[in-house]
Amino acid sequence: MIKLIATVFSASLLIACSHQPDTRLSRHQIDDLRDHDNDGVINQRDKCRNTQAGTIVDNNGCAVWLSHQNYLVQSILFDLDSATLRSDQTETLQKIALQLKQKPTLQVTLIGDTSSEGSENYNHQLAVKRTNAISQALFNKGISPDQILVQEYYQETEYTAKLEQRKRRVIAVFKEQQLQAQQQWTIYSSEQGTNQQGVKQ
Repeated sequence: MIKLIATVFSASLLIACSHQPDTRLSRHQIDDLRDHDNDGVINQRDKCRNTQAGTIVDNNGCAVWLSHQNYLVQSILFDLDSATLRSDQTETLQKIALQLKQKPTLQVTLIGDTSSEGSENYNHQLAVKRTNAISQALFNKGISPDQILVQEYYQETEYTAKLEQRKRRVIAVFKEQQLQAQQQWTIYSSEQGTNQQGVKQ
């Protein structure tokens, strides 16, 4: 009797298993698995379809960008104990004004400086007069006041900290932020970096 019950129970289990529904889902392949720009991200997920070769990309296939600060420094020279623009410095002033006109979002920082002669208080005032003279000259050339920042040599800023020698001048510093796509490492990366540094020097 026990053997009969066991046999019937086993048979019922087999019948139950044979009638379980197939839950597997089959579908046609409609995703675009190609990678036209060869950046490692398939076209289906690639939101930036024309990534430059060798560029590091994110999960969406878009370039990873690095921010760089570029500095351009120009000096306008003055005579001793003078805040009057010299005639031989007008060309430099014109170049500064032209750069600001070409890029309305660009700013220039004017740093008033003096030689070491004279009292500190007097040199402070002279430095202010020189930056005011250059600022006014740029205003007269149509440059917006929003594009001009003013500092003096005796103020503690990121620029004045780099002054190695006092001179009769106003220093014009342009700082521009540029974005550059981060490149993948190759066996030539170190050599290329060395060459770029050599050019900059």
